[in-house]
Amino acid sequence: MRAWGALGVLCAVASASPAMAQSSGEDKALALQLFDEGRALLASGKVDEACRKLEESRRLDPLPGTVLNVAVCHEQQGRAASAIAEFREARALAERDRRDDRVAFVDQHLKALEAKVSSLVIVVPPEADRPDLTIARDGTPVGRAAWGSRIPVDPGQHRVDASAPGKLPWTATLTIAPEGDVKTATLAPLQDLPPASSPPAPPAPEPAPAAVPPPPTPLIEIPAEHAGLSGRRVTALVTLGAGVVAAGLGTYFGVTAIAKHNDPGAVCTAEPCTTADKLNSDATSAADASTVSFAVAAVAVGVGAFLWLGDSSGKRSTTSLRLAPSFAPGRAGVEVGGGF
Repeated sequence: MRAWGALGVLCAVASASPAMAQSSGEDKALALQLFDEGRALLASGKVDEACRKLEESRRLDPLPGTVLNVAVCHEQQGRAASAIAEFREARALAERDRRDDRVAFVDQHLKALEAKVSSLVIVVPPEADRPDLTIARDGTPVGRAAWGSRIPVDPGQHRVDASAPGKLPWTATLTIAPEGDVKTATLAPLQDLPPASSPPAPPAPEPAPAAVPPPPTPLIEIPAEHAGLSGRRVTALVTLGAGVVAAGLGTYFGVTAIAKHNDPGAVCTAEPCTTADKLNSDATSAADASTVSFAVAAVAVGVGAFLWLGDSSGKRSTTSLRLAPSFAPGRAGVEVGGGF
């Protein structure tokens, strides 16, 4: 009879909730669709899938009927703590709407769940307590008023974290069983953070070297022979170069004369002897040019040698540079003297 009564209340909720959502926007339309799908899955025994659909429907549009169906789904999942919180929310909505049938339905389930809910107790001993201590359960802060009390939790793993400025964090993980299991997490005194290692001091800057005055410039006498060639030697080089060119021309004309003289066409075998005459004439001209070129070369080489060797026996001019520091501050003096 109790199961049929519960089913009747859920059916009444299902018939009322869609009517409240039909006039809503897109989110409420989606919430209605998920509500229907969740109820169908719950009726077919697919509790986990049904709860996901109903949870999303409640998030989009938390209607009283949706809240009540989510509570029933979590109750069948074994999540007694969540179901109790949702049943109490559904009861408040039912009282607001003057739905006595829903209030009675919720009271029945709350009475059955109170003995099944599991709990977590966070104990903070006096030696571990401090004014700046903060505690969180599964990432949710737990106020001081809840320390030492039974905190309804769903079965499964739960993490308790404690922290304080300048202290190492403390963590405990507990596995809570269903059907009224109670686990206690007792906080240990927090340990101090290790001292931060200070960075090494930078090396002291090296003192700047003292200014050392430059040593006095010593008196330097640099003898220097005339760096360039004299006019006589330049003339000697030009003359020798002309002799070399003349010798080259003499060689060229001599080879040409021999070639033309030895040419087979230089011998006249039939009248007229035009080709032979021309070759012999060219050979004679080339021979004369070769003779003249060699004569010029001989003269030029002789004159150039005379000019070059004659200049090497003369006196050399010398130049001396005296470098000495000037007596005027910030200036350097240069003494240049010449001698013969």
